[in-house]
Amino acid sequence: MSIKILVVNPNSSQKVSDNLAKILSAPPLVEFTFYTGPASAPKEINGTQTSIESEQVVLPDLLDKNVIEKYDGFLICCYSDHHLIHSLGKHTKKPILGIMQATLLYSLLNPSLHKLFILTSVSEWEPLLDQAIIDFIGTSQEFPTKKFQKTKALNVSVLDLSNEEEFAKIKNQVDHFVNVEYANDHIDCILLGCAGMAGLDSKLSQAFPQIQFIDSVKVGVEFLTSIIRFNKENILS
Repeated sequence: MSIKILVVNPNSSQKVSDNLAKILSAPPLVEFTFYTGPASAPKEINGTQTSIESEQVVLPDLLDKNVIEKYDGFLICCYSDHHLIHSLGKHTKKPILGIMQATLLYSLLNPSLHKLFILTSVSEWEPLLDQAIIDFIGTSQEFPTKKFQKTKALNVSVLDLSNEEEFAKIKNQVDHFVNVEYANDHIDCILLGCAGMAGLDSKLSQAFPQIQFIDSVKVGVEFLTSIIRFNKENILS
């Protein structure tokens, strides 16, 4: 049973898509196609407004390309509660998964994890992702401090996160968050909260071996593949 997944980069940066293609390995019998938003989509998504602009450009482009008929599922590679997840879902019952949702599922399903936080690109995302955690878990307006600490930003552009010359800065920032700001929390997991961080999990794991770094795109692929397989085998269309 072959599975076709469309990996959607909802911004217009080909660099981000190329990095995703480089680090992702398809599970057995799974085929990836990588989509990059049109030139009129934002180059990077750094908050609510660019997320809305992205959805307004990408949704009609996807529908024009008739992707719903061509693929079994869709991975939305913007680490947020991106509008495209919901608007595309109005056009199909096929599985659609955002990479943020995939990491939150992983963290909640893993009882061995003590305390974690989301590592994001720029500070504009911090309150938005903290609220997204609240909304996803369904704790009204109370932040779930038993499992999570507040989101922290590197203040590195999405387009620069994969640059080798930025890694020393990223590592120093993570060290400060873990060993200074959150020293009393005994952080043992960090969710890499941006598609532009794809591939950083292995580098950061070497620098901080006591911490699990969860690549949102890799875990998203695994969850989405499982959902598609389950639906194909158990859900009548």
